[in-house]
Amino acid sequence: MSLINEKIVHSLRNSGINALGINGVSIINAKRKDKLIILNEKNRKMVIDGGYTGKITSVNSDIIKNIVLSGYIPVISPVAYSPESYLNIDADRAAAYIAGYTGASTLIMATNVDGLYWDGTVVEDADSEYIKSIITSVGHGMDKKLMAATEAIDLGVQNVIISNPFKDIMHGTVISRKTHAMKI
Repeated sequence: MSLINEKIVHSLRNSGINALGINGVSIINAKRKDKLIILNEKNRKMVIDGGYTGKITSVNSDIIKNIVLSGYIPVISPVAYSPESYLNIDADRAAAYIAGYTGASTLIMATNVDGLYWDGTVVEDADSEYIKSIITSVGHGMDKKLMAATEAIDLGVQNVIISNPFKDIMHGTVISRKTHAMKI
């Protein structure tokens, strides 16, 4: 994790951005998952040991806020602290919890697609309740992003944007708390 974090920080600093790499163990707390449900090679659900994966329980937002107030952009690796061990956590969920705990109004989730595709078209706007109702119907990968997006909304984030940074980072799918019709 540390090498990836260092490469991201290096790239940002080369672009003139004051970035600071942080190991998530310093700010993210988690509880070890006892079991995981996976799909086996026959596409059947299977329960396995949770290994070194965790569910986030809290984030020390004061450290992050102080880093930002000092003029730096924190680059946080998705590893969490647990009394037993370091735990691997989902990066999208880490971002959701960090955004929620720091009181961010917007979370931008960068991905390699333009947003949530539904019936071949990018959904521009949707509320979190609608997103929760379709999570099981979207592809693997996007379902995790949508789950993290709704968690961020539940933690107080007003808007989550899922977009492709190589096109237009501010356009994609905007998920919000407010109830409104889905806009495609």
